[in-house]
Amino acid sequence: MTEHILQTRYVEKLVKALEDEPGRHIHLPVRGLKGDIVASLVEGSPLLASLPEGVRLKFDTALKVRYPSDPVEVFLVFTGREPVVFYQEKLLQEANGHLEIALIALLREMHIAIARAIEIPELLRHRSAEEELADLRELIELLTPGVYADEVDLDTIAHALYLAWSAPSSFAAFHPEFMEEEEGEDLFLSVLEKAVPVVHCSAHPAVAELEECISELTGEDFTLPASSPGAALFEQTQPLLLPLGWQLMHMDISPEDYCLLVVRPADAARITALAQRFNVTIKNIF
Repeated sequence: MTEHILQTRYVEKLVKALEDEPGRHIHLPVRGLKGDIVASLVEGSPLLASLPEGVRLKFDTALKVRYPSDPVEVFLVFTGREPVVFYQEKLLQEANGHLEIALIALLREMHIAIARAIEIPELLRHRSAEEELADLRELIELLTPGVYADEVDLDTIAHALYLAWSAPSSFAAFHPEFMEEEEGEDLFLSVLEKAVPVVHCSAHPAVAELEECISELTGEDFTLPASSPGAALFEQTQPLLLPLGWQLMHMDISPEDYCLLVVRPADAARITALAQRFNVTIKNIF
């Protein structure tokens, strides 16, 4: 039977390990998460006053865990006979799956043994180079339907992305063609943006601007109702794209505008999952 990681013994081991860390906290980057898991120790939290009657703690030091979802999830874990968890100021009867991922990642980072009965989440499983290359090949293929007729092109782009992801310092030596006019700090994201047909669009575009963006992405003339208000343009766009066989998505590159792309509707969920493995957010526009 599979055990859960949320046990007092593991929480206490993490608390003791964090006591030896500078500032009693740690930032832990995890592949597949856009941001770090952050763990720290908190003394005497006011949340203690809301404990159910009869719940007793071994000590009032809490393990505070920040999980980098959107929005960020914050957990406080106290050690009693059973762990007591507060999630964004609400008491949880059961741990959220993100807390389990965070605890396992922290235990492994601090070289604390985990029982074999604990199932390691897919996100934290070691992935071979072959697996990551296959995922990147699939991601590019799904993001570029009909764009690359030659299979060799897909393999070249997947290999370039893999080097940008796993060995940025070696990237230029193997793929100098991708380095022309290179800008930005995120090499992987930059290479992905160059390989995929995308269009940058204002966050609140005028009708004419969005029509031009969609026409460029689909290769077909696209017209929106003239009365469409700016705030609802994207919502009104998708129903018009479905008959054409397209789903409108955006790649989270800049907070200032949208990096738009179109994909086959049946591929949207898979694209989001594959991109997340490489710390990239690609999701539906609304």
